Amino acid sequence: MGCLLELFFEIFVEGIFELIGHFYIKLMQLIVPDKTVSEKVKKTIKNIASTFAALLAVVLIIGFILLIQEDPFINSIGKYMTYIPLTIMALQVFVGILVKIVDHFKK
Repeated sequence: MGCLLELFFEIFVEGIFELIGHFYIKLMQLIVPDKTVSEKVKKTIKNIASTFAALLAVVLIIGFILLIQEDPFINSIGKYMTYIPLTIMALQVFVGILVKIVDHFKK
């Protein structure tokens, strides 16, 4: 019974992480222009944005792990590894939303 419960929990957590990652990558791609670049360039930019988003997510997870450690030095490293990616992510989302709002009012 415990294995079945663990399987369901794993599927649930995996689904939540996949959903968060999908929406985060879609928000990062709001910055990519639709009409001014070719499909090849747009695909390259989306691949780079996806890679950067995955890298930030990995650094954020490692930062959370280091943040809960008791050693003050490791804890301070965890703070930087948590706050810097969160700041970058928030800035990217803000710029993406701002670009969409400006683009909407230009039309």
